[in-house]
Order: sequence, then C-alpha cells, then structure tokens
Amino acid sequence: MRKGDRLRFGSRRMARLKGLWSILGEVQEPEEREDLALVATTIQVHFANVKARERAIVEFMAVRFRWPASRTRRRLATLVDLGVLRCARDLADNWTKVFEVVDRPHVPATLALELGA
Repeated sequence: MRKGDRLRFGSRRMARLKGLWSILGEVQEPEEREDLALVATTIQVHFANVKARERAIVEFMAVRFRWPASRTRRRLATLVDLGVLRCARDLADNWTKVFEVVDRPHVPATLALELGA
C-alpha cells in the first residue's frame, strides 16, 4: 500500500462489527469522522489510567495537533451524542467535565456469523 492510498472495505457488513468505526460510519463527512476517531483514540491511549478531564484533552489536542479549543469541545460533544464517550461532572468540584470511552461488549464469533459477517 502506497502513501495516500485509502483503505476500502469489500463488505459493509465487516465494517459494522468493529465497534468505534461502526458508530463513526454514520458520520457522513470524512474529515469530521477522522477527527472524531482521533479524539476517541487519544482518550483511550493517552488518558487510559487517569481521568480524562476536558481541559486536559483540549490542551493535549492543542499542543499535539494545533487544534483550537472550540474544535476539540465540538468533537467531544459529538462523541457523547453518538454514544462513544460518557460525560460526567467531577465530584471534587462538580464543574469539571470528565470523559471516558464507553465499553463495547465483545461479539462472539458464533454471533458474528449469525449476523452475516
């Protein structure tokens, strides 16, 4: 595969069983879909063992990817609306937003076969 080539799925059913990508597949705009995947992956990787506070995520995205704060906050809100992230208020001050990735249950192989994968 050369740089710039895009991955193509031969079957739409195979793409539907991939958790995050199945949910993000509903987003029509490719650039927004990539941004949403980047934010969700960032939370999973860089904030795995600590609370993912909104301010920390915004600062990380600004430093690492040069995103403005409004862009990150809009993407976080979209991920919450899609059900990828869960948003809660921190109990310490009841003001700070804390995000976590919603766990998706593992799909057993037999069930995947029944679904037509």
